[in-house]
Amino acid sequence: MFKTIPMLTLLMAMWMPLTAQEWYLAVPQRAVFSIATNPLNPKSMVAGNYSRGFLSSIDGGSTWMELSIGDLGGTSQITALVYHPKDTTILLAGGIGFSGVDRSTDGGITWENVLSDPTGIRFEIASSGSIAFHPTNPDEIYVVRGTPPNIYRSEDAGQTWEEHGTIADLDASARLRAIAICPEPDSSKIMIAAGRRTAIHRSVDGGKTWTSTKYTLGTHPFPDGSQIRWSPTVRGRVYAASLVGNVGNGGLHYSDDYGLTWQLMKFRDTSINALEVRGTNNGDEIFIGGAQILGGSAQVWGDSIIYRSPDGGNTWQDLSDVPWLENELGEVVANVWGFAVTQTEGPAEVFVATEVGAYRSNSVTSVRELSSTDNLLALRSMGSSLAVKSESDETVTLVLYSIEGRELLHTSLNGRGLHSVDISQLRTGAYLATVYSATSRASSLIVR
Repeated sequence: MFKTIPMLTLLMAMWMPLTAQEWYLAVPQRAVFSIATNPLNPKSMVAGNYSRGFLSSIDGGSTWMELSIGDLGGTSQITALVYHPKDTTILLAGGIGFSGVDRSTDGGITWENVLSDPTGIRFEIASSGSIAFHPTNPDEIYVVRGTPPNIYRSEDAGQTWEEHGTIADLDASARLRAIAICPEPDSSKIMIAAGRRTAIHRSVDGGKTWTSTKYTLGTHPFPDGSQIRWSPTVRGRVYAASLVGNVGNGGLHYSDDYGLTWQLMKFRDTSINALEVRGTNNGDEIFIGGAQILGGSAQVWGDSIIYRSPDGGNTWQDLSDVPWLENELGEVVANVWGFAVTQTEGPAEVFVATEVGAYRSNSVTSVRELSSTDNLLALRSMGSSLAVKSESDETVTLVLYSIEGRELLHTSLNGRGLHSVDISQLRTGAYLATVYSATSRASSLIVR
């Protein structure tokens, strides 16, 4: 068991518009290998970084705190970082160069290793798509290990685990990357799994036994099934993406018969690493993001691509105009790792995790511009009070959170000028304060 006290370094988002696509830099020049929104509080978000480090936001991605899973160090990539769907104080984490699954029960402040190899062999988890929660009983959780290709199950919200099954017909070079459970309660024993050098596999007994569908996500025998997502709006539909380096491979595939048979939907000869599907009034909203495999064919398109379909794959919107910058290692690697969608006071926003930072955009779902190029709000701690300065006549809202993301104060301030808000009742500690109006926002870490 290991625990850590968080480093309270605060990263501020860069809000100037960067391209015509209106992507904003949310996590500046820090590799982000996983990103997730709290399903019960869309203002809370987490993002996995290098070396057991991760970032946490409690104001919808405007500011981020640097935290860690145990002691910082090494070269690991936190590629899996997810909230429990019903008890979001519980987080699960894993990754590449990692050892199994770590669990937090206080929103990411302290962590405990709950699943590892008993012989000390590295236990890697490829992505957040390697973890699946049962649709009607989210305390029942499944994890696929990269190699050996085993499936693990927890029935107590990730506190304890057992080896639940294995995909027996895979060779030694196979690596499991993705698992997904049918969200329909009457079909929740149907699971789909995929990975590197594997065909898509299917289980109808809750993951105990598996059968190959013989579908390999392309004509080449060794594709890399990267992500699987069930449709939230169409019964029996499931999507699978493929991360590849050879032609005749890749793209976005789908099945309309609960994973029995498959076909290519779009993006042939495209290497897709990230896939997310949301239910809307128009059907499935699909996001895909690409990545380039080292040594992959020049004919395979991958890194730097981002596409969205608002209608289940019938039409597609190119969102690839992202300003790629260097990350903390001085590298420009335009690989996409995941998506998160959140909505706070304004329209819904899309976050994309990339190897050079996290970007955000609200132009995907709304034409309302979100900009704070005019410094209309200022926020400062004055010990037992907060000073808020407004340069406009707009109503200003002040929200104060605990470090764990619990809302402690929510008040409105009217008009231009300097406002003082008493916080003398708060205990000694660190807090995050955010002020916003219709056109501006400011945030600050407050320490009493």
